Amino acid sequence: MKQCPRRTLLGGIGTTITVALAGNAAAAADDRSASAADADESAVSTFESVLDYLPASVAEDSMMLTATDVERQLEADEPHERRPFGGAFEIEPESVSKKALVYANEDGFSRPIKVLTGDIELEGDNESRETDGGVSYEYYDDGRVLAGVADDVVVLADERETIEDAFDAGADETERLLEAESVLEEALETYDGVDSCHVQIGDDEDLHLPIDVDDEDDAIRYLVHGTTVVDSDTIEMTHGIEFADESFVTEELVDALGADLGYMAVKDEPTVEVDETLVTATLTRDLELERAVREHDSPGFLRPSRNIDPDDDVLEIELGRGDPTPVEDLTLELDGEEYDREIWADGHGKLEEGDMIEVDMDDVEPNLSVRLHHDHELGSSGSGTTILSHFRFTFDYDVDSETVTAEYGDEYPLDGDRVFLAAYEERHHYRPGEDEPEPRAESQPWTDETLSSGDTGTLEGVQPGDRIVVGWDGTSSQDSIGHFRARPPGRVRFDYEYESETLSATLELEDERSADRYELLVDDEPADTQWVDEATTVESGATIDVSDVPVGSDVTVVWDDDVRVSGTRPQPRVDLVYDDGDVEHLDGDALPASKLEARVWTEDERLEIDLVDQIDGEFEVGDSFTVDADEIHGVTLIYDEQHRIGHAYPTR
Repeated sequence: MKQCPRRTLLGGIGTTITVALAGNAAAAADDRSASAADADESAVSTFESVLDYLPASVAEDSMMLTATDVERQLEADEPHERRPFGGAFEIEPESVSKKALVYANEDGFSRPIKVLTGDIELEGDNESRETDGGVSYEYYDDGRVLAGVADDVVVLADERETIEDAFDAGADETERLLEAESVLEEALETYDGVDSCHVQIGDDEDLHLPIDVDDEDDAIRYLVHGTTVVDSDTIEMTHGIEFADESFVTEELVDALGADLGYMAVKDEPTVEVDETLVTATLTRDLELERAVREHDSPGFLRPSRNIDPDDDVLEIELGRGDPTPVEDLTLELDGEEYDREIWADGHGKLEEGDMIEVDMDDVEPNLSVRLHHDHELGSSGSGTTILSHFRFTFDYDVDSETVTAEYGDEYPLDGDRVFLAAYEERHHYRPGEDEPEPRAESQPWTDETLSSGDTGTLEGVQPGDRIVVGWDGTSSQDSIGHFRARPPGRVRFDYEYESETLSATLELEDERSADRYELLVDDEPADTQWVDEATTVESGATIDVSDVPVGSDVTVVWDDDVRVSGTRPQPRVDLVYDDGDVEHLDGDALPASKLEARVWTEDERLEIDLVDQIDGEFEVGDSFTVDADEIHGVTLIYDEQHRIGHAYPTR
């Protein structure tokens, strides 16, 4: 279940913050100098073996730099599984000593380079190359990831030029990133003795802080985050923000930052310190507690009763999953509002899989959002459902009168004053966060009524292709309890002749229609032959033949230029039969074996067979190929690498 960060971890530390802010500036400066003198090795020195390989060519105004001692991090028993590095190269973390990577933000998020050191071996073909600076290395290109290897250093990058710049930087033959961007080096030296260090620079907007800083665009010089493995169950974390001037550091600002930084289970109360322009929050992760939280299955997967009777006293909702969890750690929300625990918990002290929670039937209505939250040390987990979100309606559309008739078909009584009909113009593409347009037409045909099965209502002004919404308390898609698409009249049956690349399209209509309202498109372009070329009107059975239609073309028949009636992607057809390891061509097109591949699903794996290895020339009726595998579940024939044109299954 998804776990969401809790943003209150640094709450309750106002005293610490206030004291730090009120401290003497000179004393703060002395403390910083003293700590630096007594500190462990700086991050720049710790990660020199990988930082030296970051070239100046990857520098951008908005970027992130991360350096990690992987060996030290592996000593911590993290609650999550460690994934391999290097994408397709699948480099196991245990073979890596240190790593450094750069993220760029200016032209979209990207990772131009990653540097690894350790006992690493890459698999795959490679070739020897030499950089402009005279550094020899082995070059790998698997089609997705580029890599260069020299001694115990592996460089992964988007471009070969970046790899060569990296090796030249490592040999001090070209400028390094920390030389070009001194602020990165300064940030890395903020905290000593860390096992990983993450630095981010850029405009305040790029840094994604939860607050505005006096409407200044350059109030923050950098963010820095360090971690230190104390033992297998403990990691110390340090978050730092370096401001451009002390005037930006206010008590209100530090409070806001502190409230946003916490998202871990901690062993002790976090602390926040202000040292001139540097604000530092320190906390200690309790990995044992984190593991316990992650291993605990929060209650969820809500299963309301299938048959909801409004005459019942309560609605029971079963928990489909979950370990025993105290009810005081759980919150139930109805439509975003907290619901009375005395009602929904029904006397339970703990809840787990199989238990029931209850909602008073007086509080149940269509489209009711129900969500159960579990608050824990890592934040919160949630599971939800929607009650009575779909009701049975049947629809009839009269294209000539532009009228939709909706008939209610459920037994659940609905308050007609809260039920709407709305028509929206057909849209093919949606963007997240986009406002829904106003409906083309809407009505409330059941005002002052209680809907029961068989009741009908109408909506006028509906155009072919319109999307019809039956809404509860509104007309938007979110209000929907039923929906329908007003189709243009008719359907189209397609037949395709592979050898001649000829497509036949036959209209199936109830009434005679004007021929010029139907148009056949091939890859969004009008075909050379149209129904209007044959007659001014069409009736069911009217057929046109279109030549030169390649396999896989996007064929669509539209009404009035843009409303889809029917469509297809023409492809060859082959009927197959499987018999004791042999797959035979029973009927259909004769096809070049060189363009055919069989994909075989077995109990344990998927196999691929190139038919050209078994068949010369064409695969035609009567031919067969052999599948050498046990426990076959099915065989699919693929044409030209993408078209599924035939299937065969063993007799069970």
